[in-house]
Amino acid sequence: MFKLLKEYPTSIPAAFKRFPLAIAFAFLTSVAFIFCLDGLPKVFPTRTIFSQILDIWLFIYPVAAMLIAFTTSLIQESRKSTRKMPQILTSVSWLVISVILSLCFISADNWGDKEPIVHIIICIYSLIGIALIYGPFWNQKNDNALWAFGNKIIDSIYASFFIVILFCIALSAFQAAINAISNNTDSSLASFGFVIVFTLFPVLCMASIPSIDKCTEETPTLENSVTTIKLKIKSRQFSFSFDSIKHIFLPLYTIFIVLVHIYDITALLQWNLPTKTTFFLTVSVLACVLIIQNIYYPAIIQPEHSSEKTIARVLSYTCIIPVVTSTIAIIQRISEHSITSSLYVALGFCIFLCIFVILNCIPKTVLSKYVIIIFCAITTVSLIGPFSATSITRSVWLKNIEKTLVSEGYTAYPLSEKDTKKFFSDLWDKDGHTASIVADQVKALHSRSIEKLYQYFPENSDLADISKKYPTINDSIRNNSIHTMPENFSKFAFVVYTFKHEELVTRNDTLFFSYPLKDTASTRSKVFSFYTPKQSWLDKDIKVLETEGARFEVEDIRFRQWENKKHQRERDLRLVGILFME
Repeated sequence: MFKLLKEYPTSIPAAFKRFPLAIAFAFLTSVAFIFCLDGLPKVFPTRTIFSQILDIWLFIYPVAAMLIAFTTSLIQESRKSTRKMPQILTSVSWLVISVILSLCFISADNWGDKEPIVHIIICIYSLIGIALIYGPFWNQKNDNALWAFGNKIIDSIYASFFIVILFCIALSAFQAAINAISNNTDSSLASFGFVIVFTLFPVLCMASIPSIDKCTEETPTLENSVTTIKLKIKSRQFSFSFDSIKHIFLPLYTIFIVLVHIYDITALLQWNLPTKTTFFLTVSVLACVLIIQNIYYPAIIQPEHSSEKTIARVLSYTCIIPVVTSTIAIIQRISEHSITSSLYVALGFCIFLCIFVILNCIPKTVLSKYVIIIFCAITTVSLIGPFSATSITRSVWLKNIEKTLVSEGYTAYPLSEKDTKKFFSDLWDKDGHTASIVADQVKALHSRSIEKLYQYFPENSDLADISKKYPTINDSIRNNSIHTMPENFSKFAFVVYTFKHEELVTRNDTLFFSYPLKDTASTRSKVFSFYTPKQSWLDKDIKVLETEGARFEVEDIRFRQWENKKHQRERDLRLVGILFME
């Protein structure tokens, strides 16, 4: 990294000659962000359709345009081409596509129609990133140049990130000093500086990118990871050496993978498979394996046997059980709780991991470009088209909703609001598991304003609240804050207390709760029990709460009830007033 820092004075001017259009778009990115943050609200004080389109376009266009220009330059460099036409075609094509996407996004009436457009943008950015790495070396017969290029990019990102962090720290300190001197809290300089980072970081990265010819000619060699430590104790010198990979990373990974296998096998035997835990453990295992295989790549491609090659081969097999376990966990989750977009994408990723592990276990080295083709295909299918996560999820959900309605005896659609409430109430009483699935699906579709949902339920009703097992309640009563000491009472205390869910008990439409008053003279506390009938809430008449030995005059009382994500009831009660005691 320090070598790259020393080369920046000469490499930065060379980058302007090598990637002129990409660096121009890097500057445009900063200008676009500055305009979106500061200029757009001033130019368009009121939000218009044009200003919204411009805002979205400036958000999605410049960064992708910079990456496309950068990728095109690298591909042309690999093919020894200096023609301007490829840059013109790619830049104009993305300009047209970005404008169309911005228009479609703004013209969409609801989030349900906007979501596929967002997925298209994500897919485009993903494919651009992949093309940046693989494009210049697509015609290579092996991955040697790709390996060298990838490692150089990682080093350049580290160095660029280090400089950008120092720049941000210095700028923040300068802003703080100015504010301290002028007694001002304005942060415009820092905001401007952080936006400039969008230019500084990519320019520094481009400046440290090696030439394609240099990567192609480089022969992969195994880096020396041996560290020697010398100590001098009482005029005697001691030295010992250790391999940071073999003596630190691999032992830690061995402990980690043993624990992961124990966890996965136990989960499989008990048939209790936490989806998120198994999935992220699999990703962690795969990341560790890829790091080791990247480090040992020069040994892997050699025909001779070596310890590094054996280690890399053995590590390939350690991914099998985690990948299989996470795939089974996702399939089990889908079968028990129906499919969601995240589960669909995770399942597609697990299918890719299964293919990757199989190819990785083959003794013959498979070119990574074939693996990335599979990844791009799965990503595109998962995000765009009739088999995308959005399309499949909506179709499955709507079919499940219709099936449940028919099983409950409803055939005439759409239901009235009264029938909708009855449908969910009966379903919760009859089958809580099915009710929770249908309720979640209805709420998700309703939040996205999916038109096909309203073939079954009333469009203008609050379906998110109707579908809940426990309705949302937010009721409050306020009274006069002037109090007079009642007869036969000699003590009083001002009370502001919030009762938690577990402190509230409901019996026969009456809410019971107990207030513990701590005695400041001792460690004991006296408990006063109160209750409020449902009718008192309906009449908005809760002024006094009485119990044996105490009288509570209410200034403010608020009751809230809501349903959490697990369809469990949550409640609280806030009580403000004067507690009079005998």
